[in-house]
Amino acid sequence: MQNKIARIHVNQHVIKANAKYGENNPVFTIKQGGKNTYAFNVKVKGEMELVYSPDKPLSCGAKVWIETRGDIKVDNKKMSAIASSTMGKDDVVAITRLATNLDKSLKEFLSKKRKRVLNKNKLSACLPS
Repeated sequence: MQNKIARIHVNQHVIKANAKYGENNPVFTIKQGGKNTYAFNVKVKGEMELVYSPDKPLSCGAKVWIETRGDIKVDNKKMSAIASSTMGKDDVVAITRLATNLDKSLKEFLSKKRKRVLNKNKLSACLPS
């Protein structure tokens, strides 16, 4: 039997709240079978598809996510005591900014890619068969 489809996305609101309040809450959301799971790390074994759907976002508002039917392992634990003791608030803020910038860059890339595909389709529609 095949696994139910899972959708994995980065929760921007949690990233911003973590930076603003110096918190360390999980930023990944895994939606599967009407259930949400939150995690710091997500490993997927099997095929995945990266989806950009600005016109039909997920119910939470996410427009970019990964879909898979593969096996998923999550790490819901907060950073270890060693990692948190060696990292200061500035480090956490820097990592949070990096994750936010990565998410923003991915959205920009997908937007440009979508525009190129649309323009290519318009051009091919004008050419004789």
